[in-house]
Amino acid sequence: MTVGADGELRVLLIEDNPGDATLFERYLTTTRSGSFPPSTVVTVESLDEAIVALEDDAFDLVVLDLGLPASTGLDTLDRYSDAIAAAEGIDPVPVIVLTGLEDDDTAVEAIERGAQDYLVKDTVDGPLLRRTIRYALERHAQQQALRRQNARLERFANVVSHDLRNPLSVAQGRIEMIDSDHAAVIERNLDRMEAIIEDVLTLAREGETVEETDIVDLAALAAECWESVSTDDATLSVTDGLRIRADRSRCRQLLENLFRNSVEHGSVEGSGVSIHVGGLEDGFYVADDGPGIPEDDRDSVFDPGYSTSEDGTGLGLNIAREIAEAHGWHVAVTTGTDGGARFEFTGVDTDEAAASDA
Repeated sequence: MTVGADGELRVLLIEDNPGDATLFERYLTTTRSGSFPPSTVVTVESLDEAIVALEDDAFDLVVLDLGLPASTGLDTLDRYSDAIAAAEGIDPVPVIVLTGLEDDDTAVEAIERGAQDYLVKDTVDGPLLRRTIRYALERHAQQQALRRQNARLERFANVVSHDLRNPLSVAQGRIEMIDSDHAAVIERNLDRMEAIIEDVLTLAREGETVEETDIVDLAALAAECWESVSTDDATLSVTDGLRIRADRSRCRQLLENLFRNSVEHGSVEGSGVSIHVGGLEDGFYVADDGPGIPEDDRDSVFDPGYSTSEDGTGLGLNIAREIAEAHGWHVAVTTGTDGGARFEFTGVDTDEAAASDA
């Protein structure tokens, strides 16, 4: 459990009821538990006082009563979050909310809006409060570590983009000056380097969980993706009425990667591959009528670097899986009805009107 440099836990309690404030302060400051650090509790009665306190001093945790004079319920949490976002110089502090009402829906909503945990006042005692605080601090520390890791990954992606793309652009610009049989080979490899850079950047930026989603018409999105992919003689069909809740931009990357994979690996000499996007009861699938994926290889097709094509980067399907997992979906590969590869995405929030032709 991470606390201040002096080993003391500093808690800001936002509570307008003097009796409750005294009770919670006693729970935290009179503990004799060797696993819980000494605590200091500062109590304020309003959100305005809380912001001033957070600007003036460092706290390890905020305990927020949802029933304050100026607001009640989740509106209090929203007002607190908005005030913190508008203030300058306040580091993120984990928040535990308190309420006098036992409501599971409100509890889930509070956590989705940023609270670490939710406590009903009448059920709280010293051990429960200390245990909740310990878990809240641990989760917050993990979240902050993940944010720092994502920030480092973003910086790495920017370096890759800048430091590799510049010499690559120079080489691509000079290729036309080469008058030899080697020019075509060099150009093809430079193009492959460009594709690898694109895939690495996408992979580096796709690990974060999707937070904002909209209803996406898969037929319309698939048509847009088809225009962006080199399809050769391939054909695409989509079941009408397929609508899912997703991040549209990232879902587009997913479909484009699957389409490229089918075109690169599914086409046979003399005929292009046929690709179909269809609905499942709790998701959708993308299938083709190509040679398919051997059963022994199905566990490894999503691994970085896996490719049976000389021109493939081996990252396309890995990116597709990362995007799916960021949405909370499960992806599996199986055999399609026409014998080709079929990628199934389940656990998807589908619109009621979505058709199922599994």
